[in-house]
Amino acid sequence: MTVEGNLFAASSFEKVRLPPQQAEPLPHWAYTSAGWYEREVERIFRKGWNYVGHVSQVPKPGDFFTLDVAGIPLIVVRGQDEKVRAFFNSCRHRGSKLLWGEGNCKLIRCPYHAWAYNLTGGLVATPLVDEDMEGIKSELSLHAPRLDIVDGFLFVAFENTLPAASKALGSLQREWAGYEPANLVCTRRKSWDVKANWKLWYENYNDSLHVPFVHPGSLAKQKVKSRQRASHVETDGIYIAHFTVHAGSRGLLEEDQDKAFPRFPKLSGRYTEGTYYPCLLPSTLFGFTVDSAWAFELHPKGPDRTTLVAASFFSKDAVARPDFAEKAEYYYRRVDSIVPEDNEAVERQQEGLCLPVGLSGKFTHMETLCHAFDNWVLDQMVDA
Repeated sequence: MTVEGNLFAASSFEKVRLPPQQAEPLPHWAYTSAGWYEREVERIFRKGWNYVGHVSQVPKPGDFFTLDVAGIPLIVVRGQDEKVRAFFNSCRHRGSKLLWGEGNCKLIRCPYHAWAYNLTGGLVATPLVDEDMEGIKSELSLHAPRLDIVDGFLFVAFENTLPAASKALGSLQREWAGYEPANLVCTRRKSWDVKANWKLWYENYNDSLHVPFVHPGSLAKQKVKSRQRASHVETDGIYIAHFTVHAGSRGLLEEDQDKAFPRFPKLSGRYTEGTYYPCLLPSTLFGFTVDSAWAFELHPKGPDRTTLVAASFFSKDAVARPDFAEKAEYYYRRVDSIVPEDNEAVERQQEGLCLPVGLSGKFTHMETLCHAFDNWVLDQMVDA
């Protein structure tokens, strides 16, 4: 059957809405249709809080980094007053992109006509046309999205009516408190261009069934004693989560466990016995283990392209150790071993979903969080 007339009809998703072990996954067009993707950008990424990084990425005044949130270009910069701000990466003159990558600057200067902005966003220089701008520079400051900082993590939103990010996260701040996220340092960010829809990677991270088959020589060697799951309707914030009980650090491969850093000193209860995986909605996948943390950021570039960024975090005490660089390489090795395996898996899925007919699939008891995520997507995308 063709689907263009039924992309968003509630009747097309009745089987997705069933209880997990009776339900089907999202239909193929949710991963391949340009029309579906455009509505995701409008209804999901532009209507909620989006994780964009950590304050440790801009440690000094003038430090900045840039990114796109579903096609919206942004700058995050620390001002001379030590305050971290976000701006749209677009000149107020005629819209040129202002900065690329990351670095340090005293002014944000447009490469097109050299208009310059200070680190609070104010327009301070308009070479050759100062007479035209007399008295109106104050009206041409950089536009800014909302920026909230929660325990060192940075979130932006494009809607003024949203509750604060801290409120949207619910009890997650209490859940991750023992890891002291404001005391973490992002020491490496590595990116991959993945030829697959962003949702496939999110689902894959919450799918425990694939581990022995996709990661037989890496992740599967680390034995999990038990796994607890909580969907977005079982948490009180914009996240789903799972927790695995296991020995050692999930930040290291099994053969590298003797290279572990000291454990986070303020962990207690179950957090001393495994790894906590809160997955923010829509597109950020955290892992907090006993001695380190990571975030997988999913930056959609279209219905069949995603930029995946893996950010590695360690405590300030660990980073200050003389052997930090040597030991950290073992943690990076785990990321570099596992991520390509997952990328290959979701790219194969993407290829297999390019169908002219409807797809009838099936969830199992090991994929209940995939089912929960799919239904959250439908809640945003499909009118009742």
